[in-house]
Amino acid sequence: MNKSVLTLHKKPLGKRLADNWQLYLLLLIPAVLTFIYKYIPMYGIPVAFRDFKASRGYASSEWVGRYWFRWIIRAPTCARMIKNTVLISPYSLLWSFPIPIILSLIINQLRFTRYKRVVQTVLYALHFISIMAICSMIRIFLSSTGGLMNMGIERVWLLQTDLNKATPGHTGVR
Repeated sequence: MNKSVLTLHKKPLGKRLADNWQLYLLLLIPAVLTFIYKYIPMYGIPVAFRDFKASRGYASSEWVGRYWFRWIIRAPTCARMIKNTVLISPYSLLWSFPIPIILSLIINQLRFTRYKRVVQTVLYALHFISIMAICSMIRIFLSSTGGLMNMGIERVWLLQTDLNKATPGHTGVR
């Protein structure tokens, strides 16, 4: 047999690995993430077949087989749950894939950079700040005692808007 057909590379494997070690290091990152987020959670699949009690732990919980599956299938709302699951998936794909891209293209076409930055901040800030933090910030900003909005209204319109300062029969104007 022809020797040139059998040899695909002129360099040995060790030399090729040493030459491209940075690429293999980059390949290691998605491989580790795949293992962590796809394979390790499979350890918890048998929980679906157990009557899990946190006090007993994973291994000591009673094995119930397909009890929970039968319970869900016999539930009167089973058809609605399946329908919701099947319908929510395409709607989720519809809203999570093309809509942000279209929105980004529309924002990119805005002429005023300052307005563009404000729109981007308002739209995307919610993704980076938890709902609890946002609710707390709104509560602080709108507080009647020392809130940012209250203080701004007092300074701009010279009104007495603080409920603790207001007196019966007072018009609110200083």
